[in-house]
Amino acid sequence: MDKKSILYLSHCGSSIGGGEKQLAYLVTNINHDHYQPLVVCPDDGVFAEHLRHLNIPTVILNLPPWRKAKSLIARYNAADKLVSLAKKRKVQLVHTSDSWFNPYLWYLGKRLKIPTVSHVRNLLTPKQVRKYKFDRMDSVIAISQQSKTPLTEARIDTRKIDVILNCVDLSVFQPLPVTAQSETYIVGIVGRIEPFKRQKVFVEIAAKVAAQCKKVRFHIIGAALDTPEHRAYAQDVRQLVVKHQLQAVVHFAGHRTDMPNAMQELDLLVTLSAGSVIAEAMAAGKPVIGTPIGSTTDMIVHGITGYVIPLASIDAIVNQIIELANDPTRSLAMGQQARRHAEEAFSVEAHVQKVQDIYEKLLSKG
Repeated sequence: MDKKSILYLSHCGSSIGGGEKQLAYLVTNINHDHYQPLVVCPDDGVFAEHLRHLNIPTVILNLPPWRKAKSLIARYNAADKLVSLAKKRKVQLVHTSDSWFNPYLWYLGKRLKIPTVSHVRNLLTPKQVRKYKFDRMDSVIAISQQSKTPLTEARIDTRKIDVILNCVDLSVFQPLPVTAQSETYIVGIVGRIEPFKRQKVFVEIAAKVAAQCKKVRFHIIGAALDTPEHRAYAQDVRQLVVKHQLQAVVHFAGHRTDMPNAMQELDLLVTLSAGSVIAEAMAAGKPVIGTPIGSTTDMIVHGITGYVIPLASIDAIVNQIIELANDPTRSLAMGQQARRHAEEAFSVEAHVQKVQDIYEKLLSKG
């Protein structure tokens, strides 16, 4: 049987975020007897190197922003290079891990008459759905019901849309054996330090908790990108810690390459922006407190594996952290439930099979 060549467009090659982790899970676990993945990254770096280490064919090709006027000539040059690459590798389907690349997907699909799959990992507006040519895609994968909503509001054919939750490697992210309870209770937030992740709000939550419960410690896991905006935000986060005199209870862990160990160090994950960290924490046997944004409500079973609390209700988040810190037996039990739920809902194998089913449906048409 000839392998079907699938071309993937990655958001970046220079760093590893949630989207890159999910793409790596897919291309390394897809049925390699049937499919040959090829990943195109717009820049080089740790993610591209990670893919090469996994023996995934990887090409670096700059993809300028499609809609910017200054990119008019460069975007078509890049798109034509994509077409040439796809022809050379006999690509039969193209899948973008970042929906901002939809125009390139559309161009490739139109020129080569091959099916296109767009993965929606961001919270879009109906206007953005229309702007980024989702109506021209053959299939759209949303990572949550909430990310599906603007697609349907923009009148994208619901037959094209599948909701497939993020996955996690359950063999890598595992709970630690139960031991004697520690005197401290560690609450973490994980992700790139940036406004969208809301680490400043996390520090405000930490200040309120610390004023009422002395046993809680806080880990901020992640680093800022080397841009003026991100550096300024990271500095604001650190200044806020100093303002609230939290230097003794807030630990900046920086970027961690050993995320399974980082998760095991926590007693509780707080996420204010959703993402694959929810699956990772639950696989590691940790309860999760999140806000109703993105995939959070699809992934957390409220009151069983954690809590979904509106961001506006900071005091409710604070009270829930204190309750769990003061009742470690309950926190541990929720973590055990979280692991069981992760095994049922977030396995890599089930995730990949659902994507492969979409591929087979599209390829069987042509």
